[in-house]
Amino acid sequence: MKEWKAYTDSIESTHELGRKIGENVSENMVILLDGDLGAGKTTLTQGIAKGLGVKRNVTSPTFTILKIYKGRMPLYHIDAYRLEGAAQ
Repeated sequence: MKEWKAYTDSIESTHELGRKIGENVSENMVILLDGDLGAGKTTLTQGIAKGLGVKRNVTSPTFTILKIYKGRMPLYHIDAYRLEGAAQ
């Protein structure tokens, strides 16, 4: 597993970073975002979705746990915050 860290200082730069990531992901790639509530994970995911060509509005899946978006590759947006273990 390769770890990569990036820092942004605005919603716009976070969204743009996500777009660039989305444009460069390859099939079967898994991207794990870890951060406190309000850290910008969904904003980054919105950018990734744009880079993947997703047309729908991307929102946090906190209550549904999983949302799937169609683009040039599928985007599985999972929020594991409420999960209590791998079995769930």
